[in-house]
Amino acid sequence: MPPSTYDKIKKSALQLFAQRGYYGTSLNDVANMVGIKKPSLYAHFKNKDELYKTVIIELVDVFTRKITMTYQNAHHQSTREQLFGMVISMVDFWKDEELGLLYKRSMLFPEEQFQELTHEQFKQSEAHTTEILNRIFIEAIRTEQIKEQEILPLIDAFYCLIDGLFVQRFFYQPEEYEAKVFHAFDHYWKGIHQGGI
Repeated sequence: MPPSTYDKIKKSALQLFAQRGYYGTSLNDVANMVGIKKPSLYAHFKNKDELYKTVIIELVDVFTRKITMTYQNAHHQSTREQLFGMVISMVDFWKDEELGLLYKRSMLFPEEQFQELTHEQFKQSEAHTTEILNRIFIEAIRTEQIKEQEILPLIDAFYCLIDGLFVQRFFYQPEEYEAKVFHAFDHYWKGIHQGGI
């Protein structure tokens, strides 16, 4: 079944917002990319703000679904494999030329009028990821894959690892970056496996 005009508009808008930002993208640009007239856009979105909000909400939803699927597909694996899978899933998301770029733009440099929306979406996404991490760590302690310890520091350290890798993603070539991902995770795992300090 071919994508609907509504879906084509969202896909084109995502690509343009990622490449040019909110202010660098016009509804004319979106309409031209879709192959429709600008007035036709208003049958689906009342203005550019609504289109941008829709794209951001969907962007975070795609990210959340990716993390959920990663967990569901790997929940039978070892704790180390599950956590490394989570890292790789996030890294792969950032590598996407459209999704990753828009995620970077919207999360690190949100437009002033969308800061509240962006913050809310980020917090919801983080809460969902935290719930998954909590399950992984509870099971890891129960099965003695890691020493018994407080879970919150494990989650906080995981996010710091992720945040560092997120920033470095934009400064290094793929081969160099992949080595950094492995080295950073390996040391993180050794630390939590031994119970921290």
